[in-house]
Amino acid sequence: MKSFFVVLGVALLIGSISGCTKSQKLSGDYDENEVKKAAEEVIDLVNAGEYEKLAEEKWNPQLKSALPAETMVSEVQPVIEELGAFKSYGDEAVAGSEDKDTEQEFAVAVVKAQYEERKAQYTITFDKNMKVAGFFIK
Repeated sequence: MKSFFVVLGVALLIGSISGCTKSQKLSGDYDENEVKKAAEEVIDLVNAGEYEKLAEEKWNPQLKSALPAETMVSEVQPVIEELGAFKSYGDEAVAGSEDKDTEQEFAVAVVKAQYEERKAQYTITFDKNMKVAGFFIK
């Protein structure tokens, strides 16, 4: 399980939000409800085990190479299975983030989800095209 966090942590750093980022108010380029909905869509695909679709349709190019569908199957699927069946979404929060090196703005959604065995927290970062630039689950 620890390798899972390391892989996703590295993928998050390699993705488009590499470098130091600072949290801030959500940019006007994003709609908070749209970000929450997009985050839930990503989580729904993870829960369904549709990693190929997730990588092809939702990941941005940097995350596609850092966290391909094959890695999701080997690293994420066992964690999802360990959580048990998905029950419901819990608290959701959205904030802005900016890469200090590129000044690129991102939206970051933090979504809690209740599963049969325990809770999980997803942190999903979106670029301005609403493609996933970072993915982390704990």
